[in-house]
Amino acid sequence: MSYRKLLLAGAALAASTAAVVSPANASIIDRPHFKVLGVVIVWAADETNGNTPIATDFVIDDDAGDADTDLIGGANLDGRTVVTGSLTATADATSTAGLGSVLDIDNAGGNIATIDTDSPASFSSFDVTGATLTGDALTYDSSFYVASNTAFAINGAVVGGTQSGDFDITDVGYSMDVTVAGTDDGLTFGGSAQNPGGTFPTFAHLGEVDGSVPVFFGTDRTAATPGSIVDQSVRFDATYTLGAGGAYDLSQGAGEIQADVVYTVFVP
Repeated sequence: MSYRKLLLAGAALAASTAAVVSPANASIIDRPHFKVLGVVIVWAADETNGNTPIATDFVIDDDAGDADTDLIGGANLDGRTVVTGSLTATADATSTAGLGSVLDIDNAGGNIATIDTDSPASFSSFDVTGATLTGDALTYDSSFYVASNTAFAINGAVVGGTQSGDFDITDVGYSMDVTVAGTDDGLTFGGSAQNPGGTFPTFAHLGEVDGSVPVFFGTDRTAATPGSIVDQSVRFDATYTLGAGGAYDLSQGAGEIQADVVYTVFVP
């Protein structure tokens, strides 16, 4: 055999040997996956005792838009809005339907009532020069609390009510604000909370609260650091007033007005 043929045979044998002894290999795919849905918890006073904090809505962000699932819904609605600064249920509030709050200007739920036409207070003699019968007396303040791990919004809508005399829904002023931390009836809230940011639109009167525009549109969660639900909660305060400019005047006449306002909390 010629030297050339021996060289080619040796090269072929080397290639064959290399193919046989090449190391084996395999691949492993690891795919850890975690998913936490948005959670918004709404709480206020319980229906039975009127002052025990109880979760009223437990909203899960499991659908696009505001079609979220409320795990405490239907016939289980048993909470009531509270008089701002306390855990006392508002006297005129009905069992909540998405936190329904009843506004009764004539007797404002046990709030300040120095001018209360149901049970008028007595007046001492006073100088009528420059005096007006106006002030904060015809104001209704109510609140509820929210804890969340995501940004959320609150819709409000007047869904019913009654009126008589000279008043109508346009005579009732409306505003909402948030209190991040405080103590109500000995219960301290907000120690682990933050301002959820966002905006509170301005409404000329309660009649504009028709559900077309959220009364609050947040940009952040309430929970800032580890803590209990109460620790991670903020308080939303609704204020209703009778009278143009937020105060009643004799020129507005007499009457009675009651409105049902339903609040719905959702994750956009």
